[in-house]
Amino acid sequence: MHASDRRLAPRFRISIPLHFQLEKSCESDPESSAETRDVSSSGICMETDAPPKVGSMLVVRLRLPEMIMGWRVPEWRITAQVVHVEAAAHSGKFSVGVRFHFYEAMSPHRGRSLFESNSGAELIASEARAAAASGARL
Repeated sequence: MHASDRRLAPRFRISIPLHFQLEKSCESDPESSAETRDVSSSGICMETDAPPKVGSMLVVRLRLPEMIMGWRVPEWRITAQVVHVEAAAHSGKFSVGVRFHFYEAMSPHRGRSLFESNSGAELIASEARAAAASGARL
C-alpha cells in the first residue's frame, strides 16, 4: 500500500449527485451542487464548480447506495470536513476530498431526521419484517 493511499474503508467509483453548504451558513444560503467521483463509508471525492476551502466543515446531502453504507436510507445528511481541493484534470471543475464526521439519516419528509418522527422506527421495522420473511437472522 502506498503511503498516500491509506484508506479507512473501501472506495467505490460511482457518480452520485449531491448538494452541500458550509456548516455554519444560514439555511437561506443556496446549496452548491457536486457529483461524487468515488465514495466510501468514511468520505467522498466530489467534483464541483464551487470549491470550499480546505478545513471547511460542510453539510452534505446525498443518497448513498445500501452496498456502501449497509442501510437502505432515503437520504443522508452528513457533516464532513474538506481535506483537499485540486483542479480537476479535464473537466474545468475542482476535485474536493471530504472526510465524514457525522451521519444523519433523513426521512422522505425533506429535512427531517428519521428519528424525529416514526419514519426511523418504520424503516427499521420494515427491514426486520423483510429479513424475517426471507429467513435471514437479525
